[in-house]
Amino acid sequence: MSDTDWNSNLGGGFGLHKPADEFFHGTGPAGDTLTETWFWNFHVPEAAINCFAYCWVHPNLKMCSGGLMIYQGHKPSHMACELFDYRDYLSMEVIGEDGTIRFPNGFTVTPVKALEKVRLTFDDPSRQSAFDVMLDAVEVPVMRANNQHFEQLMHATGTLTLRGRTYPVDCFPVRDRSWGELRPESNAPVPPYTWVTGAFGPDFAFNVGSHDDPARDPDWQGVMDAPQRIFNDGWVLKNGEQRRIVSASKITRRSGERHAPVIHDYTFEDDKGESYRITGTLVAQTEWGGWSNMTCHLGLVKWDWDGRTGYGESQEVSWNEYSYLMHQAALATEPA
Repeated sequence: MSDTDWNSNLGGGFGLHKPADEFFHGTGPAGDTLTETWFWNFHVPEAAINCFAYCWVHPNLKMCSGGLMIYQGHKPSHMACELFDYRDYLSMEVIGEDGTIRFPNGFTVTPVKALEKVRLTFDDPSRQSAFDVMLDAVEVPVMRANNQHFEQLMHATGTLTLRGRTYPVDCFPVRDRSWGELRPESNAPVPPYTWVTGAFGPDFAFNVGSHDDPARDPDWQGVMDAPQRIFNDGWVLKNGEQRRIVSASKITRRSGERHAPVIHDYTFEDDKGESYRITGTLVAQTEWGGWSNMTCHLGLVKWDWDGRTGYGESQEVSWNEYSYLMHQAALATEPA
């Protein structure tokens, strides 16, 4: 039995990475939902621009999906992004023998040096959009205990041209990579699950995956039950030292009919006994269905930690039960 599930670090501590983890593994248990993923990210905070790039492989089905989206500010849907080009049905031939991933839209990911340097390129003259961005590792990967998932703080530099306007890229995104586990697409009768990253430079970054703390009056309080496990996974990278988060509490404030995140407020403690209070505001956002049985609100977060400003990714997933029950609750409060 594995000591983790696909979005948790139930075994605690850290695993071990090796250069081969940069490349396609293709192994794991039987089942249609066996999953292998790459997530890359960069942003231009001063312009409220965020780039989400993804490759999702189903090795047992011998197919994958992937592509990218770039959005500036708040969008009502993924189709309103400045750039959206994500293909749902692709052959695994997009992954080359040398590890280079080439999508039909021209988006290309080149592993220049395993676990140290990755180049992202794209050029679409029809939409006057292109980028050439290098991701250089700031630190080694933060590996989960089962050696099947890592996140890694990177330094992204290069240029982005978006709808005819060119921006310099110089930021500290967190990429992630997973393989060898089943990722079921069934309905989850739980409140939204939020995965966030944040970096305040090369000396401090964090990652947390959790639900709202029911003690902090979430929007779903009284509408649906709290999940059995609130906090799933997290880490702190401080001056090159990896620390596991041992406890975390967060509340997300949401707005609109689609309950899009507006503010994240986190408190957590690491395995060295140090505590943190970090709050964030969504400065760019779009909605996307990573698969049909869920909705994911993607966003760029401006973080505040002890007076320092940082930036990072927000990915909040919700399922049918939450959306249905919240809609019914809203109807019940409308005047007759």
